[in-house]
Formats: sequence, structure tokens, C-alpha cells
Amino acid sequence: MSAPLSVRLTKNPLGTAFLALSLLMFPCGCRRNAKNANSNTPVSIQVGGEQALREAQSLVAKGKELYQNDQDEQAAKAFEEAVRLRPDMAEAHLRLGMAYAALERKDDAEDSYKKAIQLYKKQIEADPKDGTSHFYLGEAHSFLHHDEEAARAYRQATRLRTDDEEAFYQLGKAETKLANYDAAVAAFQKALQLDPDDSRATEGLDDAREGVQRIKEGKKHAEEMLKKENENVNGNLNANSNSRPRRMPNANVNTNVRDRKRAPSKPF
Repeated sequence: MSAPLSVRLTKNPLGTAFLALSLLMFPCGCRRNAKNANSNTPVSIQVGGEQALREAQSLVAKGKELYQNDQDEQAAKAFEEAVRLRPDMAEAHLRLGMAYAALERKDDAEDSYKKAIQLYKKQIEADPKDGTSHFYLGEAHSFLHHDEEAARAYRQATRLRTDDEEAFYQLGKAETKLANYDAAVAAFQKALQLDPDDSRATEGLDDAREGVQRIKEGKKHAEEMLKKENENVNGNLNANSNSRPRRMPNANVNTNVRDRKRAPSKPF
């Protein structure tokens, strides 16, 4: 199984040394223990040269470590410098948005996410089969609460990376937000097939199954209510037809009806 793609890092001081070493070894990866992380990470469009790229990657790795340790201000500065060196580096913009969000700089976070979306779309245009960029595009949309767009990107990521547990987990979350509970169940089940120990996917699966049940119960209740309503309507019609006295045609009433039909209709 290849490593997960998530940028949703849990801040935990335990294991920091190991994390720092991992980040230095795989500077473009996110929450990843993958052996193929570097080979699957898209290469940014060359702006600023190879030296600037290496420095930006180093800054991103440093920023991730700072972010993990709740040093969000310093993390934001590292990501800002990475963006300055390589303004085309999508991951730097994405992680800068995360740091800004942690600092409650909402507008700045949104701007960074939007820039990340633009850059990931460019990378996908250059390589439509780049599952990593599709996943990160989904992450950026998710952070902006673009649930439809996030789900679409995650779906494509799972098609291209069929062994990526994190992509299936995030897809399940996105489908749940859209109340696509059957699709969410399928995504969480696949995530658990790839990683049976992922408690997040287990909880998500339980929630999605509850959603499926609510939909079934809601449909059943609506059908029962409609049936009762139809029965009441039919009963009232029968009662009215049996009790209504027959009346002789009234010339004045008929004249009024004809006059109303001839009168111009008024706008509401």
C-alpha cells in the first residue's frame, strides 16, 4: 500500500524527531511514510531555478515541522519565504493557507487556498493522470468548503491512486457532507480495506450508514404521509359529492364568469 496523501497533520509533540527526519527525506510529501512520495510529487513549473526550488522545499519541510509543534507564526514565515522563492509552488501556498487558518487569518488563508487551486489545476492540465495533484486540489477545495469540487477531485484521485487510503477517507468525508451516503459508505469501506486500523474511517463509516438509514426512514415517512393525504383528499371529495345540493344555473353568476374571462389579467 502506498502512503497517504493527506496534508491534515495532527499536531503531536511525540515523535517529532522522527517526523523531522521524514520531512527532510521527503520534502514535498505531507502526512506520508511512502516509499514513492518523491516520485509521485509533481514538479513545479520552473520559476527561480533549481537552487530556489531546493531552498523552497527546505523551507516547506521546516514549516511543516514548526506547524506540527504549534509554532504557527514561525511556520507561516517559512511558507511565506518558500512562496517568495517559488511563487509557482502549489504546496507552499496550500500549507501557508493552513498556517494562516491556525492563526485565524481567514482572508489570507482563503487567498492562499485559492492560489493553490490555480496552481494544482495547472499541474493537472499538464498531467491529467497526476493523482497527487488531484488529491491536493481536493484538499484546497475542502478547506474552502467547496464540497462538490472537493468530492470531484478526491474521486479522480482515488481512480488514479487506487491504493491510497487517505484519498478514500477524504472522499468519504466529502460525500458525507453532500449527503451522498451510499457513496460515502463505499469510500470508507475501501479506506478500511486498505488500512483496517484507521479509526477515523470506522467512525465515518458509522456516520454514513446512519445517513443511509435516515434517508430510508425519511422516504418511508414521506410515502406514508402522501398516502394519508391522498386518502383524506379522496374522502373529502366523496363526502362533498354526496352532500352537495344540486342547484339550477344562475344567469347572473354565468355572466360574471364570462366577464372575468374577458377582463385583462393583472400582474401580481
